[in-house]
Amino acid sequence: MARKNKRRSRRSKTSGDHDSIQPVVTKGMEGGKYQPLSDHEIEQIHQTTLDVLENIGMANPLPQLKEVALEQGCNFTDQGRLCFP
Repeated sequence: MARKNKRRSRRSKTSGDHDSIQPVVTKGMEGGKYQPLSDHEIEQIHQTTLDVLENIGMANPLPQLKEVALEQGCNFTDQGRLCFP
């Protein structure tokens, strides 16, 4: 019986302290503001990606993709790569 009384007294001591507890996570930066790359850098990445797809191409394309891409003007190299003009 003494154990239950000790637990109750500990609970009652700590239960009233909730107002003084500080939040673990505090406010940080406002959402949508973090931009690790500039617009110019994003455009460079995009242009380089298009260049790679045009000049190096894609290896081992799925047969369905290859068929549709060839119909749309892509070409298939001797090395077995699908290139996008």
